[in-house]
Amino acid sequence: VAMRTFQCLVLLATAVAGASAAAECAFVGAPALARRAQVATPAAVAMRGPVKSTKAKGAKIKSAASKRFKVTAGGKILRRRANKQHLLTAKKHKNKKAAGKIGQVSDAMRKNYLAILQP
Repeated sequence: VAMRTFQCLVLLATAVAGASAAAECAFVGAPALARRAQVATPAAVAMRGPVKSTKAKGAKIKSAASKRFKVTAGGKILRRRANKQHLLTAKKHKNKKAAGKIGQVSDAMRKNYLAILQP
């Protein structure tokens, strides 16, 4: 009877303090009570992983391509030109100036890039 009263006091104290009963009982030294009183705490629920969404998934575009290309309202695809990243001291001013401009994707490749960029 004394042990049962002690267990009830421990449970009451943990409920008032807001802690989980299992953690409190394990601290006091009552492992059997700790096993019985395990409750799903918010931390334990968070460890189970994200909740799966029930929404229908839409088509995705390639994020790498979306960072490198832009589709204009007229349907053109703009891109950056090459040779403007490193070793610039060895390159002539004329070449560096031309490389700094925005280029367009060629007509032959436009169909391929539109397939990647549009969902």
